[in-house]
Amino acid sequence: MAQFHRLSKREWEVVKLLLQGKSNKLIALSLGISTSTVEFHLKNIYAKFQVNSRIELILKLGNTIGMVEIEKLGYSIVDEMEESTENRDRLNSPMNWVTSFRDTVSIISKELIMKILMKNPSAFLPIAMSFAALATVLIYVAMFGTARQADEGTAAHIWQILMAAQMPIIAVFIIKWLPQKPTQALAVLALQGGAALAALAPVFLLKF
Repeated sequence: MAQFHRLSKREWEVVKLLLQGKSNKLIALSLGISTSTVEFHLKNIYAKFQVNSRIELILKLGNTIGMVEIEKLGYSIVDEMEESTENRDRLNSPMNWVTSFRDTVSIISKELIMKILMKNPSAFLPIAMSFAALATVLIYVAMFGTARQADEGTAAHIWQILMAAQMPIIAVFIIKWLPQKPTQALAVLALQGGAALAALAPVFLLKF
């Protein structure tokens, strides 16, 4: 918390607006300063908190201080500031800032978790396999037309293998991730289901 007391009045204003999810341009408009001045203040803020980006700053605040301390800090520091009436009207209340902070951390955390899940083989492999199966059908149709293959030829077998092989991979994903991160895991499962439907659609529509 010592870093907060090292912030200037203007830097504190920039931090509050940054934690509300505002871009540099919106911060500049809110404070009536230029974008380059905002960037200058952010550079100093990052140096004081020993971070390199706004995401690192937000995560560091959430991880090292905690929401209860953040809320107390929001009140104490605002009380210490001798703001003019104009500045008080322009900036949000501490409670609104705390709420915005929670929302921002929540959104960024979900995005980071989604990226982690999509890097997991059990998450992205079924999607890739569905698109490979779809590509197999489309290539076959482009080369030979929509006529059925005699005795289910090579393309049909490749399609069947790609679709069937997904099942155990998806089962592993569900067992591993659904209990830990249900919301994000369901989002990935929805992507997997959409990709599977895309691969199934031409087969049923063309009655292969």
